[in-house]
Amino acid sequence: LRNVHITFYDTDGKETSTLTAREGTYHWATGDMEGRGNCVVVGAGDGRTLRSEVMRYRQATNTVSSDLPFVFDAPGRHIEGDGFTSDPNFNNVTALRPHGTGGRFTLPNQ
Repeated sequence: LRNVHITFYDTDGKETSTLTAREGTYHWATGDMEGRGNCVVVGAGDGRTLRSEVMRYRQATNTVSSDLPFVFDAPGRHIEGDGFTSDPNFNNVTALRPHGTGGRFTLPNQ
């Protein structure tokens, strides 16, 4: 596929995010897809953006991932890393070698 544009929806049919890429592959049997070239996922209405050169969507696990460097920006947050796995809503992002800025957090007492 060329000039890929995919919209993700939650179980209630509400748009959660969109993915765009220069090209991609869609697997009819599994519903999986891969975007290649300037991949960008934008969260619906809240300014969250995830960028990488390759992103894969796996329908069976409802995850978006890449094994290449990525940049994630959201209001008050900036994260970069060497790969990631996330749900299409960016609620649970697991990053490989992350670094970035933003937000406050509390470390537990040891």
